[in-house]
Amino acid sequence: MLCFGEYQLDPAQGLKRGDHDVRITPKSLSLLCLLAQRAGQVVTKEEIFRLVWPDTAVSDSALTSCIQELRGALGDEIKKPRYIETLHRRGYRFVAHTLSALAQSPAVLAIPFLRPDIPFVGREGLLQEMVNAWTAANQGRRQVLFITGEAGVGKTTTVSVFLARLAALGPIQATWAQCVQHFGVGEAYEPLLEAITRLCRQASGERFLSIIERHAPTWLAQVPGLMTPRRFAELQRGAAGTTKERMLRELTGALEAITVDAPLILWLEDLQWSDVSTLDWISAFAARPEPARLLLIGTVRSSEITGIHHRLASLIDNLLLKGLCRELVLHGLDETAIVEYLKLRFPCRDGEAESFARLAPLMQKHTAGNPLFVMHVFSDLVERGLAVEVNGSWSVSGPITAQDLGIPESVRRAINGEIDQLSAAERTLLEVASVVGMNIALPIVAAVMETPVREAEATLSSLAYRQRFVGSTHMPEGAGSGALGFKFLHVLYRDAFYQRIAPERLEELHQHVGDCKESVHGDSVQLIAAELAMHFELGRKIDRAVLYLQQAAQNARSRSAFVEARIHLDKALLLIQQVPMTRDRKEHEAILLIEVGAIFQATHGWGAKQAEDSYSRAQTLLQDLGKEAGSFTALWGLWLFYWGRGFLNNAQDLVEDLLEIAGRVGDPATLVQAHHAAWATAFSRGDLNATLRHTDEGLELYDEERDSPLLARFGNHDAKVCCHMFRARALALLGRTEQATQHSNNSIEFARKLAHPFSHALALVFASGLGQLLCDCVATRNHAAAAVKIAREQEFRLLLAWASAFEGWAEAREGDSKEGLQKIVNSIGSVRAISCGQFQPHLLGLLAETRLKAGQFHEAMSVLEEALNLAVQSGERFYEAELLRLKGELQLTSEQEMPCQTERAFLDSLEVSNTQNAQLFTLRTVASLGRLWLRDGRHQQARELISRTMVDGECLAHTADYAELVRLLPKLT
Repeated sequence: MLCFGEYQLDPAQGLKRGDHDVRITPKSLSLLCLLAQRAGQVVTKEEIFRLVWPDTAVSDSALTSCIQELRGALGDEIKKPRYIETLHRRGYRFVAHTLSALAQSPAVLAIPFLRPDIPFVGREGLLQEMVNAWTAANQGRRQVLFITGEAGVGKTTTVSVFLARLAALGPIQATWAQCVQHFGVGEAYEPLLEAITRLCRQASGERFLSIIERHAPTWLAQVPGLMTPRRFAELQRGAAGTTKERMLRELTGALEAITVDAPLILWLEDLQWSDVSTLDWISAFAARPEPARLLLIGTVRSSEITGIHHRLASLIDNLLLKGLCRELVLHGLDETAIVEYLKLRFPCRDGEAESFARLAPLMQKHTAGNPLFVMHVFSDLVERGLAVEVNGSWSVSGPITAQDLGIPESVRRAINGEIDQLSAAERTLLEVASVVGMNIALPIVAAVMETPVREAEATLSSLAYRQRFVGSTHMPEGAGSGALGFKFLHVLYRDAFYQRIAPERLEELHQHVGDCKESVHGDSVQLIAAELAMHFELGRKIDRAVLYLQQAAQNARSRSAFVEARIHLDKALLLIQQVPMTRDRKEHEAILLIEVGAIFQATHGWGAKQAEDSYSRAQTLLQDLGKEAGSFTALWGLWLFYWGRGFLNNAQDLVEDLLEIAGRVGDPATLVQAHHAAWATAFSRGDLNATLRHTDEGLELYDEERDSPLLARFGNHDAKVCCHMFRARALALLGRTEQATQHSNNSIEFARKLAHPFSHALALVFASGLGQLLCDCVATRNHAAAAVKIAREQEFRLLLAWASAFEGWAEAREGDSKEGLQKIVNSIGSVRAISCGQFQPHLLGLLAETRLKAGQFHEAMSVLEEALNLAVQSGERFYEAELLRLKGELQLTSEQEMPCQTERAFLDSLEVSNTQNAQLFTLRTVASLGRLWLRDGRHQQARELISRTMVDGECLAHTADYAELVRLLPKLT
């Protein structure tokens, strides 16, 4: 059944609106089912005719009639469609959200293999502890339980019985996911994304989807199947450049919101194979003090995490130490429990209870009470005729001794003994299934075996019915109503089949499975990139493994899971060394190095030294190949490193190279990014006219559809937003303040339109910087506060530091010197902590000015000297004139003032501002120099300078700096 809006659609039962049938003709029903099952996709007329009217020739009018009938039944409009959209000359598209719905309770839907009838003994005390945790969670105290124990001891069974018993008492909210053994790093947040998907695809999933969309949009941006393509694209744009902290916070917030009405159980199985990011989320979730009606259960195979430095072991120890979780350890069954277990699994005949009781201590000693091993030991007795079934009841023939339990020494050997009893066809199918994974994707298995799906399904159904190695589930991923799926009953079974496969055959199977998964997933193949990388690596298709590792790294980066991204890329760089040294190999290695550089800049700041190393190696490889387009991206990354560090002479050299390459390539998108680097560098160096030239070019060349998707590759911000904000600052210094304000507003509006948080925050930071240049405290404070809000939410450390500095300056100017001063000091410390040298002379200038106003003259002079030295060393000169003016103002306050030095500072400031044509700073410095000459009685000289400056700076007549000149002039007559 498919649900959308108020409607439920079933191919057999028809269309309903709530409890009422909606009458439509059979062909219209078939058409609606086709469109809804492919929601978000364009279905062509040719496909519709082929699938709805097979072997029948009909005209377009028949299709049009059905569409009109459906629109009437659904209350849909052709101009503003809510359900069926017409695409002229292409076909039709179903545009509403659809969710699969089954008749079972929510718990059965989200956890597909609950079995309340499964034999279960010896765990009642542990079950009671789980019930206690559930009660606490229901009362609003978040609970984290780790169920640990050896393989086969019954962890999954214990949790399954616990949930089944809860579900029998009434509806519960629950979801489940299993961590997959990837033989390497899997997708970041893989089990959590699976759990979210399951939650949203059950019958009441619309409610969960709405809450997650509101509270955790970055998570929905990772799961395309839950939204329409259009909405999914919007979410992806909004999630671009997000941080790991935001990802962690959003999911926790969404789950807390879900539990407002009813508690939720989240079960993550086999956490020993979890990715790093999922463990980070568990840690963050457990540490939150706010109430939450959520019980998180994680099952863990203890042998996988003991004796080695495993992140999960450290996590459990840390949470236990803080009292933030409980660990429930499962041990083997005792003798009494084994007797009960045997009676439940193998009901004994009348009078045989004593024989079973005598068998129990032997079993307990031989198996250490491991339920899985107990079952296999008894099965071995059956095979040898020592245990016999008659009419569904069992008896033991004669007294059993320890020697009679002389079956294999391990569970694996016992399992292999049972495998040998299968037919050849069954063994082959399960061996192939073991390569596919714990959850058996039936179409993949059938394709690899080149056998009909129905035949493979029949074999698995038979095995599941006999409870031999596999079981059936009710809702395999992406399946429709009533479909059956299959999974191995235990990971040991999967391992046993996998380890029986000869190395050559295993290599061939992994390659074939990878090929089939590629074919089945089609356009969504990137969602399983890590899995495909594993298959192709083990299938010795190294070039394809490297491609998918690169895609897996991009997936991880989109989720701000930079640890996983680095691991994928490092592995790809290691594997690519096995590929012959060809031109393609060199180019691909360079691309991987560029991505490594981008990750270092995202995690360690634009000035990360490791980024320089990666980009330099990539540049060398690409230069050898003569690949200018690829070389451009590496050079741009290097430029960002030098600009971010504040090494502007190096940055300028690279700008010239970038412009030269872009000119030869002739690609508009490349030219935009070359000018992008050029305008930022020109402004920082104080070349205001060059800044205007490059921003003119940028605005002329920029194309939103073409260029906005490139922001992740070029500094994680949009080029047009950047263009407007740098142009605004340059125009302000040139004295064209009204135009500056307009461009600043344009940058904010365009960033808001793109819904890109980093670009938006950056535009607001620059707007606050513009306000500071214009001495507009209100504008500075308001824009800085807005930037701080976004930067805190998104964990943009650099932008938070820059914005806080401007916020502190505004607060100090408005009278709160102590608080404002501390904010600026903290900001400079934060900037230096991430090795960002860009704008440090400017920030130090804010600090010096604030210390001057606070009367801290000695400290202010020390800061100014540092700022001026740094401006010379780095080449960042746009604020140099103001630094020199402040130096003069500070010398005026000194008791040992030397007038010639004070005058020299002001004259040096004028020389710099005149060279840069920075009219704004010229006015400000002339006012300072005029006050000095007024004090020293040099009235005529001061009057001539001020009069000349007022004429040249008439465009600034509306500013406070111009007003100060007007105020001074009468005093000089």
